[in-house]
Amino acid sequence: MTIEEIKMIPIKDILSHMGIEPVMSRCGGEQLMYNSPLRPDKNASFSVNTRKNLWMDFGTQLGGNVIDLAIALKGDCTFSEALAWLEEQVGGLDMVVSEGGINRFLEELSSKQQDKPFLSNVQVEELTNPSLLRYLESRGIPAEIGWRYCKEAHYTVRDREYFSIAFMNILGGMELRNRYFKGCHGAKALTIDRVDKSQRTPTCCVFEGFMDFLTYRLLEDSGDCELVPRRPCDCIILNSTCITAQAIPFIDVYRCAYCFLDNDYAGRQAFGTLCRAMPGRIHDMSSKFMPYNDLNDYLMLSGSW
Repeated sequence: MTIEEIKMIPIKDILSHMGIEPVMSRCGGEQLMYNSPLRPDKNASFSVNTRKNLWMDFGTQLGGNVIDLAIALKGDCTFSEALAWLEEQVGGLDMVVSEGGINRFLEELSSKQQDKPFLSNVQVEELTNPSLLRYLESRGIPAEIGWRYCKEAHYTVRDREYFSIAFMNILGGMELRNRYFKGCHGAKALTIDRVDKSQRTPTCCVFEGFMDFLTYRLLEDSGDCELVPRRPCDCIILNSTCITAQAIPFIDVYRCAYCFLDNDYAGRQAFGTLCRAMPGRIHDMSSKFMPYNDLNDYLMLSGSW
């Protein structure tokens, strides 16, 4: 997706998918008023103009397009990370919204791109590329961890060849990462890593993305007692908070789940969704790596690396 196409994503549909609905509407539905998702707000002082697809938080005087909103919601993230997050949300919205603006957007986008798929000639092999291994090492992840859990994907985008780290999911899709790109290919779905392939452990650990999962495996190997449960646990990687609801049946089979989700709005929303579905069985681990946004940030910035 280009930046201009991402800007077309309806803000109201992104908010609705996150469980945020308008308190009131004005101007025939052209202006929607919300309790602000960026701060405590009981006065519905967050406005979305559906015609211009722009937002304004009157309490903070922040506003802009859907990309600006993604940056505000995610907190300390880069422009590229905001774009990647929005593309993930579009994938999730396509699965869970049966009608409305987001499906129309996806249909229009699909018709534009039906003759030029984003990724083509995709080939997956063992992870050996030195550049990709150096990228993992720059995130604090040694090659041994990468070899154990990741693959290497080669693909074509607009007649140019690229390669990325590939992290496979249960439906055969994959998350793709390199130093300059964050995306996915194929079906968006979670990944399950079991301690014993023949049976489940009593408890599981839940992660938002695979870089946090790799970080956890590194901490586990190093004998960390603060963040790693005493007994080995199966791991479930959402690969995006937009499919949290779809992950519930996979998590519900465990006695309890330790959640290592991001310390941002999307992470808190996902944690709340799991708590409501499985009350008393979901344990927050994110507070243990505060004030860092995620587990990999904790590894990189706290001196643990």
